[in-house]
Formats: sequence, C-alpha cells, structure tokens
Amino acid sequence: MVKMLQKSEYMLDYENEEQKIPSTERFFQIDVLKALMIFLVIFDHTIPWTIKNSLGVALWERISIPIFVIIMGFNIGRSFQRQKINKKIKYDISESFYSANYFWKKVIRYLIPFVILYIISTNVGALFYGADLDLIKAGQWGSNYDDRHEFIGILPFWGPGNWFIPVIFGFILLAPWLYKGFSGKTSKAVMTLLLCFIVEIVVQLIIFSLKNPNPPPTFASWDAYYTVILLLYSILPLFSGIGLGMWFSRNYDLFSKRNLFIWILFPLSLTYLILYQFFGFRILVNGVSLITGDYHFLVFPYSALLFLITMKILPKNSTNILAKIIKLISRSTYHILLTQIFYFGIVYALYGDHYGASIFGMNSSEDFVLFLNLSINWCICIPIGILWWYTGKRIRKYIKGYIEIEQI
Repeated sequence: MVKMLQKSEYMLDYENEEQKIPSTERFFQIDVLKALMIFLVIFDHTIPWTIKNSLGVALWERISIPIFVIIMGFNIGRSFQRQKINKKIKYDISESFYSANYFWKKVIRYLIPFVILYIISTNVGALFYGADLDLIKAGQWGSNYDDRHEFIGILPFWGPGNWFIPVIFGFILLAPWLYKGFSGKTSKAVMTLLLCFIVEIVVQLIIFSLKNPNPPPTFASWDAYYTVILLLYSILPLFSGIGLGMWFSRNYDLFSKRNLFIWILFPLSLTYLILYQFFGFRILVNGVSLITGDYHFLVFPYSALLFLITMKILPKNSTNILAKIIKLISRSTYHILLTQIFYFGIVYALYGDHYGASIFGMNSSEDFVLFLNLSINWCICIPIGILWWYTGKRIRKYIKGYIEIEQI
C-alpha cells in the first residue's frame, strides 16, 4: 500500500483510463524554483561578468534559464495529461490541444501583457530617441537591429531578457505537437526525448556552419548573423530542456529507473560546466566555437538533476506566510520578466549599459554600491511585476463576472 501511494505521488498512470486527478494542480517545489530563478535573472542582468565569472555562476546563477525551460516542459506536460486522463480529450491529441480555447488562454496570459509592454516601452523610447521607430531601434539596439527581430518579438526599446519572449511564443506553438510524442508508450517517449536532443544538436551545427571560418568577425555577413539570431531566439536550441521537462511530467521521482539516465548524464554535464567556467574550455573546430551559447544539451542535465532533487526534498504543499509570498512571486514571474525588460531598457537608455546599474545610477567598481543596486533592482522589478499580474487577474475576473451578469 505504501509503495502504491509513493508511486502515485510521482507518476501519472497512463494506462488507467479510470484514474482522475485534480483539474488544477500546483507544486510548491515549482513555486520555489520559479521564485528563486526570477531573482537570479535580475542578478544576471545587474552584476557585471567580471564579478560573475569569479563567483562560478555557471554552477548556480546561470541555471535560471535551464530551470525555467525544464519547468515549462513539466508544467505543460502535466496540464495536457490532466486533460487526457480526465477524459476532456477524446480524440487526436494534436487536434485537441491546438484549439481556440488553448490559444485564447495563451493570448490572455502572454500576448496581451506583451502588447501592453510594446506600446508603453515604445512610447518611452520615443522620449529618449525621438518619435521614430528606426531612431528607437538604432539608439537602443544599435545599427544591427533588423526588421526580423521585431517580427519575432524583440522590442524596439530593447531590454535584457527580451530574447526569452520569442522562446515562450515558439513553445506555445510547438508544445501540443511535441507533447504528442511524450504521451502513450514509454518507448515512444524515449524516441521523442532523443529527437529533442537531435534537433538541438542539428540547430547548433547549422549555427556553426554560418560562422566565419576565419574570425574575426564571428559571422561572415550580416545576413548570417540575423539568421543565427532568429535561431538562437527560438525554442529550438532549448529543445532538450523542454523534452526533459515533459519527460519528468510523467514521473519526477528522483530514484525512478526511468530517470536513471539523468544520474549518468549529470556528472558529464557537471564536468563540462566546471571546465567551461573555471578553465575556459570551449569545443573548437579550427579556432571556431562548435557550440554557441551556454544554454544547451551539455548544460541541461545538470539543471535537470537539481530540478528532481528539489521535487524530492521540498513538500508539494505549504501554507505558511513565506510560502504564500513565494507562490505570489511564482505566479507573477512572466510579468516580472516583462517588467525587468522594460526597467533595464530604461537603465540602458540612461547609462549606456545595464550591468552595475540601477535606475539611480551606475557604479560597478565598488562592491557595496553594486550589490546595493542589485537590491534596488529587486525591490523595483519584483513588486511591480506582482502588481501588474494581480491587476490583470482582477480585471479578468471583473470582465468575466460582468459577462455572466449580462447573460442572466
């Protein structure tokens, strides 16, 4: 009986059509991770690399995006599976989840706040650079801003972290299709997970092929650079992380045989990160880096095991005051991300950089002032993001109630 209870805590029974699970499900472990990671995102955009490198950030601070990506896959996997098990979905999964309801929820949750940010940030950009989009783009991004950037969601009045917006939009489009591969038999899920790694490796090879074989510069042409940007700002280079999250959505038990491969990949990933961080190790081909960026298939297994450990050691539910604050921050992470993009965009426009700065000034030479600026940035971005999320929630609730009254 104990074994059965332990199994049900971590697993969803895909074979038992009579199993029912709650229509909504929250994990306090996920809330803790999301809250911590959004603090680290702001840390990353404040602290200069000269200091971050000395702190070994690859092992603790740079895990924020990999953890977020794994959580994205995990959450959407659990959500889709709840619908399937509870018999809300009675036909082909890809057709079921690619529905008007699915996209409408995403429009409300993600697109509308982004449009609001676009309008506000562009108007603020006009105050700095003039009422012309080209002037705003050139002033904030530089002469290498391309119209293709705006098409995928890079703001004219750019701020750090903006690149993750097209990642989210791409994930929304591909998640139902990708989940289809993780539903059903384990063998099918294994093949889909392998495919996620293969897709990511292929994307890295495509990016490598576009690099200048005799640098500098890194890219032989602006067109090659723009193509690489479009690839890097998509969900494709993060496919292995999304796949791991969806895989864990079926069973997140740290000691499950299904997750044994993570224990094997973890030391390899850890070794790579140590060599990368402390010894300057890079995989080079004729002096050209084979792998671009520091969020990829060699990094994700490290964060994946940390994710499983967190899911194991923290409770699924907690109701104390601290837990309520953590949950509030967790639910607001997207709006906090948008807030800090806008905030650091203003900081960048004021001082020409966002590292070492707050809205009140820039000083990256004195540690005390530097970390004071970090505290200021936390105290501004986190509460405003929470307030934005809460206001949107109240407005949606009011509109929903008004519509229901009108229909009576």
